[in-house]
Amino acid sequence: MKKHVVALLMLAALFSSITVVALNPSREYKIKPEKYGMVYKEEKVPTKDGATLNAWFFETSKKTTNWMVISGSGDGNMADNIEIVGQFLSAGWNVAMYDYRGYGASSDFTIDLETYIYPQFLSDLNGMLDYLRKSRAITKFDLYGLNIGAGISLGVGANRKETRYIIADGPWNGLEIMKKKIKEKQGKEVIIPFGYDKNFEPIYAFEKPTPHIKGILLIVSPKDEMINSNDVKQMKFATSTYTVAASPSNAENFATDKNIYFEKIAKFLNQ
Repeated sequence: MKKHVVALLMLAALFSSITVVALNPSREYKIKPEKYGMVYKEEKVPTKDGATLNAWFFETSKKTTNWMVISGSGDGNMADNIEIVGQFLSAGWNVAMYDYRGYGASSDFTIDLETYIYPQFLSDLNGMLDYLRKSRAITKFDLYGLNIGAGISLGVGANRKETRYIIADGPWNGLEIMKKKIKEKQGKEVIIPFGYDKNFEPIYAFEKPTPHIKGILLIVSPKDEMINSNDVKQMKFATSTYTVAASPSNAENFATDKNIYFEKIAKFLNQ
């Protein structure tokens, strides 16, 4: 019996260190901000290509022009990041979060689970930033992204002169790089979209000067099989890195030590 328990624990530990690379959209919000007593506005955000995104906007009690835009991991929906919103609010940032098309209450969009990412997600983040400019006259904003959203935030941020700071937790670097790595590590073939503009892949986005960006913080687990400390070293455009030493995978970076996680972020944003 004890042998079986040990085997199960070892198996659980193995899977906790494996990064799930497939898109996994969820339409249902398991929880909403009001459950935690949070004040917010739910608004519909149009994109230039005709989609409509569901978005939640949170403002701090003190008036500020600081805005953080959160882009999700591609797994679940934006409700999974409500706790992160609270941390940014405490740090003095207003927060805008949204669901990609095909996720949450955003427009219908067919998600092929064998596809790594969609170029339409770039339009979604750009649509959010355009909306902030139009609806709230925000001319400077900061970006925070997880996994899929980390790479999107880097690519879009490099190409939007309104961007100041980018925080990328478990970012991907290039599409072909990720396709090869997923094949090597997991034996899985993923589809890379032909319509993805290379200028928005992080590896290419920072080949040109980006003087508008004040800082880029990359967050990574040293144990993640897809993007770890060695991979981050190749991302020369980063101005800061935070290695979450105890985290078994990038999916657990925030949960591993929430207090230190946001101490690092707050220090970065207020440098």
